[in-house]
Amino acid sequence: MEAYNEPIPNNIPPEKRLPLVENKLKRFMAQFDDKVQILDLKSGQTIIKDRNLFIKRYTCVFRESGSKLQGSCLKRFYFDSSGPTYCIDYEMHESLVTAMPGTPPDGKLGVRDPRTEHLIVLYEEKGGKLTRMWLRPDSEKLGSDTYAGEDILAASEAYKQFEAKLKEVTGGKLGERIFHNYHDIPSVG
Repeated sequence: MEAYNEPIPNNIPPEKRLPLVENKLKRFMAQFDDKVQILDLKSGQTIIKDRNLFIKRYTCVFRESGSKLQGSCLKRFYFDSSGPTYCIDYEMHESLVTAMPGTPPDGKLGVRDPRTEHLIVLYEEKGGKLTRMWLRPDSEKLGSDTYAGEDILAASEAYKQFEAKLKEVTGGKLGERIFHNYHDIPSVG
């Protein structure tokens, strides 16, 4: 999220903005495997099938979203294991601009207006790189609910769907579950 959240103004000439986008994208992509995929949790359909499309999507996001783009992980379930590790993140993305639905991910056929998107994402990590992500909307906005703790999230239909996917991909070996509610972090001052 550090690279994702680096501000790039979109009110500067392309010859100045595009090198900033390229540098940000390079730092962002360093976290992802060469075979990275984004999948829809509910349907199992591939949203982004390979690194090339992944790069096109995030080039559009970083180029078009401007300096107000902000991604936050609000809550996380982390599953420790000796093989791949997994986490389920409850995220909020503000001022997100993406390509129009049904068009190429690079935005060349138009982009959506800036929006706030609430997502739940299951990340798979192997060898220090993110390899696959399954996502679905956080339609109940449980991630943003400061009072929704581990028990409430674990009882939700969304969490149960992610847990079923985890059991499928791990052969039922989830590892220890560790929960973080980033709303509970005390502030100083």
